[in-house]
Amino acid sequence: MVSLPASIGPRASQAASVSIGVRQDNSFPLRGRARVGDPALLSLDMAAGQVVAASFFGPRITPGLRHLIVDDKVGAVLIFRDNFTDAAGLKQLTSDLQALGREAGLPAPLLVTVDEEGGRVMRITDGVAPLPAAAELGAQGPAAVRTATAATATGLHGLGIQLDLAPVADLRTNPADAVIGDRSFGSDPARVGPLVAAAVGGMHDAGIAATLKHFPGLGGAAGDPHSAIPTDPESLAQWQATQALSFKAGIDAGADAVMTTAVYVPGLDPSRVPALFSRPVVTGLLRERLGFQGVIVSDGLGMGGITARYSLPQATVAALQAGNDLVLLNSGDPGYQEQAILAVKRAVAGGVIPMSQLQDSAQRVIALRTRWPAWAPAPDDQPPAYEPKSSEVVIGHRY
Repeated sequence: MVSLPASIGPRASQAASVSIGVRQDNSFPLRGRARVGDPALLSLDMAAGQVVAASFFGPRITPGLRHLIVDDKVGAVLIFRDNFTDAAGLKQLTSDLQALGREAGLPAPLLVTVDEEGGRVMRITDGVAPLPAAAELGAQGPAAVRTATAATATGLHGLGIQLDLAPVADLRTNPADAVIGDRSFGSDPARVGPLVAAAVGGMHDAGIAATLKHFPGLGGAAGDPHSAIPTDPESLAQWQATQALSFKAGIDAGADAVMTTAVYVPGLDPSRVPALFSRPVVTGLLRERLGFQGVIVSDGLGMGGITARYSLPQATVAALQAGNDLVLLNSGDPGYQEQAILAVKRAVAGGVIPMSQLQDSAQRVIALRTRWPAWAPAPDDQPPAYEPKSSEVVIGHRY
């Protein structure tokens, strides 16, 4: 069973009492705080591009997406079902994306990411071994979870996917929840923790990065953030004894990223700010209390619960302020996504987001991309050289 320090709470002064527990080979040390004159110091344009993930419509790179990558230096792309027709098309797309990243002079291979949980949430059904829903797969035990996850992840890697937005670490503690259901391995943290860890291990076996989601947990809330932001009434003590444990298990297994989501948890932050935008939750609990050193990635900012309250530029800035490192812009509209990137630059120029924080986030994302350099298979079955110049989610839906 995974255990947490008894003193987990939002005060930064207690951070040293929390054991990080991340495996050494999958930790995410920064390159050191970059200073003027340091080659690791990114320009504002480059740093802003590294902390957002763009999306687009259709099976080919659009002029808008090309502009975002080449001119705005966007370093990550979300893949949805309408972005390819078959496995061959997806291989070609990811290869073309990496070539575009090289043309843009990005500091690391472009990050190509997808939601491939299994069960009801699958983007890719051609060329990838299907996974059953977590509830069904978890009943077979950790060894089966690791083996099946590795098989699916092997297919993803062969198609040029670098980061899977899975596994689900949420505990389904509220039977009335409207979004998690069988996407969760269950409600008992002592049982779910090893299953989450096994899923992370399976992805690593296949050479791709894993994302725990949806922090701080959606399984205790009755509602769905894709339509309206739900509320989880649990206290900090209840959270420590439930949701926190399954996420801690995945972190200890070396999870590369943790996705934050839009849920109100007054017991964790009484300010009535959705968790995704809450610095006490994102930085205070995830980064400092649980000791997570990897990439904190936001849930898609195109969810209905978010768009009802925030514009995309507002949500992007708020997510970064809270401590997210990578923000998912799943609108598919390149002009709107460019507005979000411009808002980040203005926030840094105005002192709303410290440049040092933006640099740190960009470096974490770059470190992940360097550690898991997925590639689209070349004719000789070798990865092409990379030479830098300097929800309820259903198949086909974007959120």
